[in-house]
Amino acid sequence: GKFQCAKSTRMSCSLPLRLPVLLALLLALTTLAAAAGEGSGNSEGRDGRRRDSRVHDAPPSDAEHHDDDDDGDDAEDGEGDRDGGRRKRRHDARYDHESFLGRDESRRLDEMSPEESQKKLAELFAKVDKNNDTKLSLDEMEAWLAEIAHQEREKQAESRFHSIKAAISAKDMNSSLSLEDWKKAMHHEVIGDEPADKETEATFAQTMAKDAARWVKADANADKKLDKAEFADFMFAEHSPRMKDVVVQEALNASDVNRDGRIDLAEYMRELFPDYEKEKREGKKLPKWVVKEEEFFKMNLDLNKDGSLDADEVYKWIVPEDIDHSKRESKHLFEAADEDRDKFLSKDEVMKNWETFVGHRATHYGEFAPSSHDEL
Repeated sequence: GKFQCAKSTRMSCSLPLRLPVLLALLLALTTLAAAAGEGSGNSEGRDGRRRDSRVHDAPPSDAEHHDDDDDGDDAEDGEGDRDGGRRKRRHDARYDHESFLGRDESRRLDEMSPEESQKKLAELFAKVDKNNDTKLSLDEMEAWLAEIAHQEREKQAESRFHSIKAAISAKDMNSSLSLEDWKKAMHHEVIGDEPADKETEATFAQTMAKDAARWVKADANADKKLDKAEFADFMFAEHSPRMKDVVVQEALNASDVNRDGRIDLAEYMRELFPDYEKEKREGKKLPKWVVKEEEFFKMNLDLNKDGSLDADEVYKWIVPEDIDHSKRESKHLFEAADEDRDKFLSKDEVMKNWETFVGHRATHYGEFAPSSHDEL
């Protein structure tokens, strides 16, 4: 049987009865509607290489997005590029617009004429230019994109907060949520109002127990309820430094098979390549992408080179430094618009390349020739 998620504030989803470890890892039912859309386990890339779903990866939309960083991977070997454990995406205009404007504002500008959109962009330039020197630095762009990403998370959390309130028929839509409120709403969304079979109910109860641990950590004032700010930390724990302990513990619960409080190479590889230990024991030649994953673990994740990941290393793996993509997106926008390559964006450069930053009524995604920068 399957859990069938009712329509939520994000998307509908279906989830295998036995929840895959990766869903329980960072998001549990917290972001079930978003996470379960990927299905169970890891999705396969080119040549069977698997995307590591344990690493938090939340672009501003489902738009494909290409990371322009050159990390030295050989694209011709069919294995694809990786950066911080995440598969690179192709870039498209919609991603840029939502990163720069936020989803709602991006859609609003999509309904404007080109002239109106350009006027709005000119107004935004002054807001991004914090030091008023009439040009944008990379730091200013990164700060702007990070703030937009933060606002988007707050909007999502508030929307989800209100959807939970609606699900339990609450009279006060802004009062704090109790854990029982959360469990009741999630049971309604995931299973329904009627009791399910014992196995389904048991699986649900296990997931709620994991959510309870996160709930306690998010409850900053220890009143056993979450206000909107606390609920945002519950929803987006990986973006809240005070939630570090629970993020690490969820990762260990999922991947630390021998329960020694660390994640060794075999445990790391188990989710990516289930036959890893067996094939190593049998002396078989590992696929090229598996060898690269081994190298990535040793060179990029095991920072102290002791053969396994401690709590700090686990956190840096699960929550990469550029978690909201603001650094890489800033770099991309500069590459697209910094025509004189002086590492600043003048207002003229921004306005000349305005379609990189904002859309308009004439925009047709997928046929965005005027400013498309998709790589062939």
